[in-house]
Amino acid sequence: MTEPTGAAGYATPSYSGGPGPAAPPARPTSVTLAFYAWLVMTALSLLSLVFVLTSPIWDQAVAAGVRAADVNGVQIDASSLVTTAKITSVVGFLIGAALYLLFAFKMRAGRNWARVVLTVIGVLGVLSAVLPTYRSVTVNGTTFVVQNYGIHWISLALLIAALVLMFVPASNAYFAAAKAYRQAHR
Repeated sequence: MTEPTGAAGYATPSYSGGPGPAAPPARPTSVTLAFYAWLVMTALSLLSLVFVLTSPIWDQAVAAGVRAADVNGVQIDASSLVTTAKITSVVGFLIGAALYLLFAFKMRAGRNWARVVLTVIGVLGVLSAVLPTYRSVTVNGTTFVVQNYGIHWISLALLIAALVLMFVPASNAYFAAAKAYRQAHR
């Protein structure tokens, strides 16, 4: 029996007695919505970073540090310290955003391990919302708070929604079907 040739002249597989390979499982709306929630949370994190980097908190903290240094007779280069903190914030954001996006795309593709990683990240995010100390700087006993214009609460709502959406019955069925599909097509 000869195999029919395709448009490029290569042999195409023929299937006898079956409809061909099974199609990959259809992604439910719940997984798609969870994916978009992770994307929006990443964008909101970028917006929050911009607010933090352009906040007057840096100038206030530098001024407080300089005042304390003058009183104690210590010489400090507060602007270098602020620049280092800003660069560290940007690098941390870039690494975190890249990982968020990687896990979100893998979750969307039906990878359960990515859903588990996002769940751990999400639970830690919810816990950090309860203890929002990362939005403040304390210099010599004076605490300066960064305003985030409600971004924190929007992100928290999206985070909780994404966590729930990743585990509704349709999502659970999708992750199980995606795993079975990958195992059948190795």
